[in-house]
Amino acid sequence: MKLQNRNRAMLLAVAGGYIVYLAYEMMRDELAGKSTMAMWLCILFVILLGGAGIATLFLAWKTYRTKDKEESEQTESEDPEGLK
Repeated sequence: MKLQNRNRAMLLAVAGGYIVYLAYEMMRDELAGKSTMAMWLCILFVILLGGAGIATLFLAWKTYRTKDKEESEQTESEDPEGLK
């Protein structure tokens, strides 16, 4: 179970990073004048993609942190007196 959560967090982090990268590339092309899209539409998509990417990165971080909490709870349940 631990490995599955870790892999899920890594995949989410890669996907979130790629989405943020796409938003960056779109804005860079718009500022360089290479885009044929309307400026307001480009800004709207950059905001949406950037927000989605950041939300995905946050979900990846939260999933990774959940793994640590589950691991510490499992250790406490195996050793209820705190003796190791």
